[in-house]
Amino acid sequence: MSSVPTHGKWADLYRLRPNGFAGSGLNDLTWGTAFSGVASAYYEVVIDALATPDTFKWRKNGGGWTTDVAITGAAQTLDDDQTLTIAATTGHTLTDQWVIGNLAAEACTESGATGQITDATKRILNPFNLPTFTDSGAEVVTHIDPVRGLATFGGNVTAVTVAGNNAFVVKSGLQRVGYLVGWDMNFEVEMGDASRCQSHWKEFIPGQGSGSGSANAFFIGADSWFDSMEDELGKVQEQHFLELYTYEPSADQSGDHFNAWATMSGLSINTALNVLIQENLSFTLQGAPLLS
Repeated sequence: MSSVPTHGKWADLYRLRPNGFAGSGLNDLTWGTAFSGVASAYYEVVIDALATPDTFKWRKNGGGWTTDVAITGAAQTLDDDQTLTIAATTGHTLTDQWVIGNLAAEACTESGATGQITDATKRILNPFNLPTFTDSGAEVVTHIDPVRGLATFGGNVTAVTVAGNNAFVVKSGLQRVGYLVGWDMNFEVEMGDASRCQSHWKEFIPGQGSGSGSANAFFIGADSWFDSMEDELGKVQEQHFLELYTYEPSADQSGDHFNAWATMSGLSINTALNVLIQENLSFTLQGAPLLS
């Protein structure tokens, strides 16, 4: 009997923030893609003054802030060739912010034919912009798991590193758009018939696994929720990020839980904006979930 829980009481539903944006004003920042740092880094940018032009502050890896940088409307360099372009020089909202996470020759822990990012804080990968895993022994990647930060290769690896601009998800780059109650998941493994002639019993070979689930959805019908559903239907962002708690989490959202990227596959909405919704939501896992 499996000891892994397949149901729980609470869950959080997130979407990846467009451009890593959090706020209520203009989301007009475009990140450059030429980051050249020798070490992985994430950048935070915050509007810190409204003027003519507006100004922003920025920092790297949670360090000290560089403040009062005037918005020019053209590409502006932070450091290590990481640029940003904010289209409008005025009209922003104070404290609106953006974040991006870049991987640069990030070390992995090797085991057989797999390499996993060693730093656990960098393992949740952007499924819409997956990084490049490289093996020094020239083995070829066959699969990337964006929940575990793990790559599977065609053969046993030697030394693996990973790099990619906008490749790992900083926690503040996720936007909670729903709270789920009473979730359950089901797992299946396809079995291939390997029976032989004159055999009295059938034999099977396990194939690919899959997972799906459902929950009673309790959330406020705000624009962010409907925007994320429109993004999925329009194939802009086809996946949401789930934290499925195996029991009631503590106030700081700790406790055993599944992390998973999933596609919403069923939802009935019969209410207006800003009204409490209680409907059944179905989802299909994109890859294997991680119990952590």
